[in-house]
Order: sequence, then C-alpha cells, then structure tokens
Amino acid sequence: EDPVDGAVIDAVTGTITGGDYGNQYQIFYLTNGVCPTATTESVIVNTPPEIVDPTPLEVCDDNIPDGLTEIDLTVKNLEITNGNPNLSVSYYFSEEDATNANNPLPVNYINTENPQIIYARVVDINTNCFSTTNLELSVISAPSATSPPVLEYCDADADGFGVFNLAQLDDIISDGQAGLTISYHETTEDAQNNVNQILGDYNNINPYSQIVYIRVESSTVVTDCATFLELLLVVNDVPQINTDPS
Repeated sequence: EDPVDGAVIDAVTGTITGGDYGNQYQIFYLTNGVCPTATTESVIVNTPPEIVDPTPLEVCDDNIPDGLTEIDLTVKNLEITNGNPNLSVSYYFSEEDATNANNPLPVNYINTENPQIIYARVVDINTNCFSTTNLELSVISAPSATSPPVLEYCDADADGFGVFNLAQLDDIISDGQAGLTISYHETTEDAQNNVNQILGDYNNINPYSQIVYIRVESSTVVTDCATFLELLLVVNDVPQINTDPS
C-alpha cells in the first residue's frame, strides 16, 4: 500500500526511508528464483523513547583535591528516564560511541577532566529504539564555612543549663553563600553521618560548657561533601544581688 507520509521502499534492499515515527506500512515481499513466493508484512516505525536532559551531576572531590574522583553514574538514571522502568541507560565517552553503543563506561566512572561531558544512551527494552543525551560531570570541593563565635546564655537560676537558638548562627557560618545546608549535632559521629540533627531551640546537656558539632554541605551535591565545625556553648550565672536591707 502506498504510504501517505511520503515514505519510499528500496525494491532491492528493502530499506524504508522518509517515514514518520509511529506510522505503519504494508510491505509486499517477493522472492527470486524458479519458484518465487510472496507475502505481505506489516512494518511499524517505533518512536524513540522520550527522555529528560539531566541536570549536571555534581559530586565531592576525594581526599586528593585534583578534581578527579570515582562517580556513580547511575544516580542520574531515574532523572533521565523520568522513572520509566522500560528504559535502560548506559553511558559513553563520546556521542558517536553512544549512537553506536560502543565502549560503554563503567557505572563507577573516574572522570578524566573537570568538568567533563559524557553521553547517555537510553534504550526502550520493548522496541530496542534508543535516544541519546549528554550529561555534565562536575567535581567540587567541600564548601568553605566560617567558624562561629561562642554562643553564651545568661542563667538566672544558676543551674548551668540554658536554651540556645543555634540557627541564629547560620548567616555567620555561611558568610552569605547560597545553596548550603547547615545542621547541628551533639556528637562528631552524628555530624559525619548526618543523623540526629538538632531542630529548634536546644537545651544543653552538659552544664556550663558544651561543644556542638556543625555540618555544612552543598544542597546540590549528591554525594557526601561536607565541612565540619565546632560551636562552644557557654552558660553564665546571672549575678545574685543581696536585697536584704540589714
């Protein structure tokens, strides 16, 4: 049947050109030889998968501050496929490799420059059609942060315990930098593991003097990339005035 979209079939090779995605064609096949046979087959041109161009993949540098580190590329799979379980993602050094599915990169990839552009090939596992996009890799250092001053509390009942508003130090610690997440913790382990964050006003648990541990990290980095600081809390007794007239 003559297609309505201008598609053309090469009678010798069987190659269909000029067609549109999603259209269906009826193709008549005829064999050569003394006893030729013929059949009509339906050919459907599947649409390449719809994918999302990903935002840059930012990770924290390792203990060697050279801008090169191992990067888990799979953290972008969900964003690229928009959660479609029928799409499979692989990554390549060049766009040509992605188009031809040559030399896929390991999922735990060490970048060769910073920043670096790599390419993703996304295959529909049902149709085997594919689309490609690029992904920027960016390795950054842990954020800079300013050590806060001692936070003091005037204790009227002289028991060594007070109430501290830790969040008031956020502006000092960030020094005006945007995109930072600041949290406060009772132990160094909690700060390093980013657990048991102190929320709201804090009542010190050690009388008169206590260290609180601060974690400062970028809000956009997908891997741990934090700077750690200490905050000294001090409780001062309010002087007692003797009002006895004698």
